[in-house]
Amino acid sequence: MKKALIVEDVTETRQWLCEVTLNCFPGCEIFEAKNVREALFSVKGHEFDLALVDLGLPDGSGTKVVEALAAAKNDVTIVVATVMGDDASVVAALSSGANGYLLKDSPPDVFERLLKQIEQGI
Repeated sequence: MKKALIVEDVTETRQWLCEVTLNCFPGCEIFEAKNVREALFSVKGHEFDLALVDLGLPDGSGTKVVEALAAAKNDVTIVVATVMGDDASVVAALSSGANGYLLKDSPPDVFERLLKQIEQGI
């Protein structure tokens, strides 16, 4: 794992996701975005190995970011990390190209274990 994109508007949660990512993938270079606009700009300029994307962003839905990452045709693992656990949100994210879906209210050790499993295709 070399480059990760964390898309999250809440500063504390974004920091937590960065910590979790570094715990799972030490030495990973992390890019942060707090809205759809910043995330789409990052997607155009970089090839990521991992992307953690929140769905509820201040300027739109994170599914736009998921779609852009999936369309880039890079070998990126796209994981939606959100508090929205309803069926419609899960289906929309996976239909947009996400490889996995994690709830941010999961305990950190569970979140890390599941993130590693998604990245490994398990």
